[in-house]
Amino acid sequence: MTTQQVRDAMQFVNEQDAATVERFIERLELRGKDPTFVAYREAYLDAMDLSRTAEVLEVGCGTGVVSRAIASRDGFAGTVTGVDQSQDFIAVAQTLAANEGVGDRVQFAVGDAHKLDLPTAGFDAAIAHTLVSHVRDPLAVLKEMARIVRPDGIVAVFDGDYASLTFDCADPALGKAVEAALEAMLMSSARVMRELPRLLPKAGLRLLVTQANVYAEIGSSTFLLNLAETYAPLIAVQGLLPAAQVDEWLAHQRRSAADGTFFAACNYYSYLARP
Repeated sequence: MTTQQVRDAMQFVNEQDAATVERFIERLELRGKDPTFVAYREAYLDAMDLSRTAEVLEVGCGTGVVSRAIASRDGFAGTVTGVDQSQDFIAVAQTLAANEGVGDRVQFAVGDAHKLDLPTAGFDAAIAHTLVSHVRDPLAVLKEMARIVRPDGIVAVFDGDYASLTFDCADPALGKAVEAALEAMLMSSARVMRELPRLLPKAGLRLLVTQANVYAEIGSSTFLLNLAETYAPLIAVQGLLPAAQVDEWLAHQRRSAADGTFFAACNYYSYLARP
């Protein structure tokens, strides 16, 4: 793999071309409908025990999947504010919220998770859903989340341990090279969820609850194959591996999903904490 500087494509989403941004949008929405991923989300939302009138902030909201899910919960009459650095994501989030009939309970704005233009202690809860692995300074983001929640509020962080992301490949050396490239290109902090127990106290937060999950697809695939289809082409674009090698790896993943020999897995964790 090349030694050139690698840039997390999602952290620098505002520098991506329109086709790449559209692939990201499609991936975020597919992930938001995936039954397994929905179960992970609903498990930590249940554990948060939000009041029906809660004021909730989602940092790094993307297309607003989690914000819409909260606003759609039975009996919820509070408000959800979603903030993201991408104007393209925010525009989609606003449209989808209106289309799904929750526009009166959700609002979206462009903003920086490292320095939120929001009042101190202004929210009952703050959520970072697959955000902290992408930001340049996870601790700064956690400190901002701690700042904007009330003293009895709650902070939720959900993300993948992307150092655990693995795909089978008939050529083990190629498989290892592609996995290393994916980790370098997709996440600024692939191991950040392992660091959360140390980072939360530094942010003034006390750990309450953890949830651990392994997302594994064996035989057939939709979720992890879609991840490969969405992000692997960027490996060649960034010059991390030759396009021919990326194409070979992708072809193996497609064949294995078609013939029932697919294997891929990744660990995901949820952390709930209070100030």
